[in-house]
Amino acid sequence: MSNIFENIKEAPKDPILGLTEEFKSDINSNKVNLSVGVYQDDSGKTPTFESVILAERKLIELNSSKTYKPIDGDSIFLDESLKLVLGKDLYSEFKTNTFGFNTPGGTGALKLASDFLFNFSKNSKVWLSSPTWPNHAPIFTSSGFHVENYKYFDMKNNNIDFEGMLESIKGIPENDIVVLHGCCHNPTGADLNKDQWIQITEIIRKKNLVTICDFAYQGLGEGIENDAEGVRTLLKNLDNLIICSSYSKNFGLYSERVGCLIYHSKNMNNYSSVQSNFKKVARTIYSNPPSHGSDIVKTILSDEKLKSLWEMNLSEAKNRIINMRKSLVENLVKENCSRNFEFIINQKGMFSFTGLSSHEVNQLKEKFSIYIVNSGRINVAGVTSKNVNYIAKAISSVI
Repeated sequence: MSNIFENIKEAPKDPILGLTEEFKSDINSNKVNLSVGVYQDDSGKTPTFESVILAERKLIELNSSKTYKPIDGDSIFLDESLKLVLGKDLYSEFKTNTFGFNTPGGTGALKLASDFLFNFSKNSKVWLSSPTWPNHAPIFTSSGFHVENYKYFDMKNNNIDFEGMLESIKGIPENDIVVLHGCCHNPTGADLNKDQWIQITEIIRKKNLVTICDFAYQGLGEGIENDAEGVRTLLKNLDNLIICSSYSKNFGLYSERVGCLIYHSKNMNNYSSVQSNFKKVARTIYSNPPSHGSDIVKTILSDEKLKSLWEMNLSEAKNRIINMRKSLVENLVKENCSRNFEFIINQKGMFSFTGLSSHEVNQLKEKFSIYIVNSGRINVAGVTSKNVNYIAKAISSVI
């Protein structure tokens, strides 16, 4: 007798995780992995922040219960998350009409938003930037949505195609869903400036679009407050907003899976109804959020000394990325590289869209054991003071 399992074909490998497997088996002592999206220090290791270690020690001493958290999560964690994302002034203004949900990572927040919206707006399309994080489309299509793209990046000139973006969003039908990157755009590293955020927000408001802001890298671009400028522009001007925040990068809590969905509404009449339906959806996906990672975040953000130490840890990571951007460009210039890569310095966060072609990417892997995703996106945090010249020489030789 046959069964459904006999006809299942192998799923395609994840383009980034697949490269990591190749990297691990590569015997070249000079090999470099610029594909995987995790922060690394100058020794090439993903560190645990000192603030996190101290918070964990504090949690061990507390010996708290391992019982279930509420469906929406710990109230102190949620309150501190709102303060971090909204900032002091907007938190004071909007805390009564804004709620949070502790989710399993930023991905869990996006999935919660996606399934929730499909229950109430299944005929809407979801609009993603071109390009965007590779997992965005699968998350929304898995809920049942049809996904489209709006213009965002000019591949030829390596900067934002803002006029194209404006026209694209103007053409999105009312009540469709638009997904924006709050800062440190993944994969391009190209972010909107203050005036551009204002213009985009006004169009979204006039078009009555459902808006999700993916906010996964707060603090890793220009700093905690500056990186939130776009999100806070949306908050002040839109009647409804969903923010999907992550603590994987800015706290280094990758394996703990800590995220927060934030919903803001100017209309208090729908507040409790929306919140209850988010709870219903969360119950069907993961039931209750994991506690250890969110307890770490709560402990740090609610303790002034630990919070100050975390801000210092985060600033060090941010500054290292900025310095590696500058160093890579400087080394490319020293190698008399035939292409201008100055734009890398102006990009924000961990990622850079280098403009390298798929052929050039393949040459870097085959000849130099430098692993980059096929699009040419690199994780700048994978560049170190020890490998930066090797990378620059390799890039110069393949273009």
